[in-house]
Amino acid sequence: MKKLVKISLIILALLLISVATMMFIFMNGMEDAKAIQINSVDLSIVEDGDYVGSFDLTRWSNEIKVTVKDHKIIALEVVEDVMFKMDEITTELFDRVIQNQSLDVDIETGATITSLAYLKAIENALKGK
Repeated sequence: MKKLVKISLIILALLLISVATMMFIFMNGMEDAKAIQINSVDLSIVEDGDYVGSFDLTRWSNEIKVTVKDHKIIALEVVEDVMFKMDEITTELFDRVIQNQSLDVDIETGATITSLAYLKAIENALKGK
């Protein structure tokens, strides 16, 4: 019986350590990510072409290709995304950017940081960063 209690306590301890580690990994970088500032871009000075921009903040690292024609964003494409592949949310966000011709768009609740990371990569592409 004592052996069973010891084994149970060891398993419980390992489980708690695992949960704590997962929480640390999940929370790591959240404050920095929430502080991402998206600046406006003057499309009237952006020449036609394809621009690639990236944003790197732990698990929210990505690379986006922006296609500009006649000083308008006509296409956005995820080139690389380290962790997330949120097709529906990404498509909606990109559609809003193209429709509004602006980075000042509504973002999805529950995908706030991922959306901000995409917008920052688009900004970096258009500003040549």
